[in-house]
Amino acid sequence: MKNKTVRKNMKCRIYFSFFVALTLLLNFWEAGFTQVSRHVPSDQRGDPNLRRKSNIDGNNVRATVFNFGLSGRTAAVPDEIPYEWPKNTKRNYIALVAIWLAGEVKDEDGNIIQIVDFPTFRQSPSGESWNLEPVPGFLNPDANSIARSDDPSTWPTAAQGGWRDKRDDPVDPGWIGSWNGFFGKNVFNADQELFYRTSDDLYT
Repeated sequence: MKNKTVRKNMKCRIYFSFFVALTLLLNFWEAGFTQVSRHVPSDQRGDPNLRRKSNIDGNNVRATVFNFGLSGRTAAVPDEIPYEWPKNTKRNYIALVAIWLAGEVKDEDGNIIQIVDFPTFRQSPSGESWNLEPVPGFLNPDANSIARSDDPSTWPTAAQGGWRDKRDDPVDPGWIGSWNGFFGKNVFNADQELFYRTSDDLYT
């Protein structure tokens, strides 16, 4: 009698485990299918004409930051600084840092292909950018700098509608004249902050 009860309980556990696993699998499949079928491409497109660079020297570190995924020095350019610490000592520890984006996707024929996006040095056969490029709405296009916390002239202007990601704010649309930083609106905890958004949509 005891053995029959144990076997019955084990069968119930197996059925329950199978039911849970199947339910989870179907939920994941449905979520994945829904995500693909409902995907709407972002309207935040990169613009090579908005490429900028800025030098930072906060927290005793100096370096050049580019708004398309690079920081450091790209070549022997006098106004570009590899990571220097302590600042103004010419002690350089890192020459260049770059963001690479990689993933596997299915093409239209169902083949798995690998895609790697770079910040720079890549172009289409016709000479157009296939790089990461800055997105409009996150800097003043008339300024020769990335938007930075210590220079309001580099922030998006009222004519642009302010910060692109804050234009739907019902209280202060666009946060015009305010800093849009990591710590919040007009919060200047860091010595210096830079803000940019970059896109890989040009790589087709």
